Formats: sequence, structure tokens, C-alpha cells
Amino acid sequence: MGKIANLLGRRRRARMEEDLHRELRYHFDRRVEDMRAAGIAEGEARRRVAIEMGGIDQVQEDVRETWTWRWIEDAIRDARYAARSLARSPGFTATAVLSLAIGVGASAAIFSLVDQVLFRLLPVREPERLVAVDWNGNSLSYGWGPGAYMSYPLCRDLMKQDRFFDGVLCRFPTVVMLASGEGPQAEPVGA
Repeated sequence: MGKIANLLGRRRRARMEEDLHRELRYHFDRRVEDMRAAGIAEGEARRRVAIEMGGIDQVQEDVRETWTWRWIEDAIRDARYAARSLARSPGFTATAVLSLAIGVGASAAIFSLVDQVLFRLLPVREPERLVAVDWNGNSLSYGWGPGAYMSYPLCRDLMKQDRFFDGVLCRFPTVVMLASGEGPQAEPVGA
């Protein structure tokens, strides 16, 4: 089926090329006849018409570029050339595919993060009612990040103030023991 469509496409293109050549030749000959009627010798008339038109070949190329399938044919031709080139060097192909995969994956991950952090609204009903509670005085954070950490007893007391708060989120740094093949190690974690 594909061979038949390809053959029909070639025949159609050949017919269009023939029509284009015939039409351009017609216009060229009519213009030469007009110049000869004005008293210019045939050789000089042909030279002047060729200069006016910019050359038959150039005009044909310009017309071909306006045909709708030209860019599709160029893309298919480029894709075939790229496939042949990549098939000749499998090491380069693997490297190129891996690089593209890493780049696309990294770009998607970064966009997903930026989308969640910057572009999407907070998943709360009334974000304008959110408040951050902080205090002046001794810091409880031990130098880990911002000082807006709450101890668990203070957080519990704030949760009981339901006439002021619909909900409370508290955080406080703590140390947890993480085990690996080398034994447990203390790591700070913001809770």
C-alpha cells in the first residue's frame, strides 16, 4: 500500500513539475514576443526577459518552496539522513540518546518542582488567612534554618487555641540515628 501511495505521489509531483515548467515557459515566450513587437531583436529580448524573471530555474525553485508538502519532504529527508548517520556510529547514538534522556528528565523534574512551588496555589481554602508565628528572644533552632521552630509542648498549647486557629503546623529540628553499612550516625532533621 505504501509503495502505491509513493508511486502516486511521485506521479503527481512529476505532473506538477511539468505544469510549472510549461507555465513559466509560456510567460517567458509571451514576454519575448512583446519585446520583439516593440522592435527588440530576439536574442536581446530573451536576455532581457531572463534578467527580468531572475532565471527560470530560480523561479521554479521559489514556486516549489511554496508548495505545501515541501517542508514535510525536507523533514522526512533530514530524518532519514539522521537515522543513517546514527546507525553508522552506535556508540555516539547511545551517548546522544542517553544525554537527551537525562536532559529531558532533568527538565521535566525542574519544571514540575517550579510548577508546584511557584505557579500553583497552596492547597488551602483561604491562603490569605495563613499566618507564621515567631517570637523574639532565644532561638530554639540551634542554627538549623530559620528560627520559626516550635517545641512540641508549645505546639500542643497553640492547637488548643481553636478560637484563634483552624489548624496548626509546627516544626522543630531533631537528631535521628541513621544506620548504614558503617553503623549508626546522627543526622539533623527538621521535623
